[in-house]
Amino acid sequence: MKKTMILTTALVSMLAVSANAELKIAGSIETTYGTKETPVTSGSVGTNGMAIGQETKFEFNHTKDLIGGWTSKLDMEVMEVGATVADTEMTISNGDTSFFISKDGGSIHDNNVVPGAYNSLPADNASNSDVDLSLGTIHGVENFGVAHKIDGIGKIELRYAPDTSSSGTNGDKATGRAGGSGMEYGFSGNLGVDGLSVALSRSEVKQGAQNASGTKDAESTMFGIAYNFGQFAVGYSQNKFEDKDGSLATINTKSSTNDQKHSLYGVTFAATDAITLGVSRAVLDEDTDAADETTDQFEVAYNLGGATVALSYQQTEDADGTQGKDGDAYSITYKQSF
Repeated sequence: MKKTMILTTALVSMLAVSANAELKIAGSIETTYGTKETPVTSGSVGTNGMAIGQETKFEFNHTKDLIGGWTSKLDMEVMEVGATVADTEMTISNGDTSFFISKDGGSIHDNNVVPGAYNSLPADNASNSDVDLSLGTIHGVENFGVAHKIDGIGKIELRYAPDTSSSGTNGDKATGRAGGSGMEYGFSGNLGVDGLSVALSRSEVKQGAQNASGTKDAESTMFGIAYNFGQFAVGYSQNKFEDKDGSLATINTKSSTNDQKHSLYGVTFAATDAITLGVSRAVLDEDTDAADETTDQFEVAYNLGGATVALSYQQTEDADGTQGKDGDAYSITYKQSF
């Protein structure tokens, strides 16, 4: 009886704190069954076999009013993949201005506005595509910054990372740095037009004296625009990336000194309230490649209300910039949220 009363009191207290502090909890489990062909220029096309993948995610959001008109906000995302706290962001706001400290939280340079039935970017499904619209971002490392909302227009944001090689493993007493610094800044919003989405940002990563592999900078400019009108939505986004000495292996997966242009086009059609069809094309143009890598993706998504089923089929041509190196990819995804 005594244990029951203690447990009941604890639960009531937790609910009271959650209500007073505005604690929100959400989560999802996403399961994918898919495969992809190994792109080849000639001979038999092989596949890497069918497999089931799963991602479990919990999200915690806590807000609290402070004195002087300030508001605090804590966002935390816990994922089964890697068994770590994946995303964190602490924010303090007053009016339309916010200051934050973040790791893998929101990012102005990791902002894909192109519509999709489920995932507009092919690389977010089972894919052979190398297109990455957020290439060069400091999203995944510890950073801090400021954001300001412009009423009815959008927001401007600035982020700075003192160490682009930081992974958070040093705890809260970290000192020193293994790599250079990084900065990104930009705008996102609708410019006061209903249905319009615009994103424009720039990222700069400086190698710094601590990085013996190189001292040149990497620069990236991202632009995206999309418009939703009735049952249709269209969009385009691109990322122009230049790694001047090819040493940013953790950011530039191709480890190339060549300029790259990553482009994504997308169109969706809401056939019903529950069914959405999507078509997208991802193109990677690298200076010295013989051909542009192109991936066409076709998606169908069925929203069950709290759960989604999505089908994706992709055709990649000239993979890795090699003419005639082609391969397909297929996946079915089921996601349930609470």
